[in-house]
Amino acid sequence: MVETAPRTVHFHQKHHRAVVSGEKVTTVRWNESVQVGAATFVFDDHPTAGPLPGTITAVNRHRLDTLTAEQAHQPPGTDMRRFGRQLREDYYPDMPDDAVVEVAELSIAPS
Repeated sequence: MVETAPRTVHFHQKHHRAVVSGEKVTTVRWNESVQVGAATFVFDDHPTAGPLPGTITAVNRHRLDTLTAEQAHQPPGTDMRRFGRQLREDYYPDMPDDAVVEVAELSIAPS
C-alpha cells in the first residue's frame, strides 16, 4: 500500500475559529482539485494558528450557476448569486458564472 502525504488546503485566516469550533464544515473551491482523504489545513497569514490535521470527507461538484444553498451547505434562503459574486471577489476573480465548483466537506482531527 502506498501512503501519500496529506494534501494542504489553504484557508483565509478569518476561517480559523469556525473550522476549529466545527461551525465551518465545508468549503467551496474552484480549480483546486480537492480530494477526499487526509489533509493539513493552513490558515494563511494567521498570526498564531499553526497547521491543523484534518480530513476531507467528501467532495461534490456542481455548476456555480445552478449551485443551491443546500448543496453548498449554506443557510436556507442564502442568495446564491451573491454567494458566487463573493467567491469571485474574495478568491477567484477569473471564475466564470458556469464554473464547476467543488463543495468539500471537512473535519479536523480531535485534539
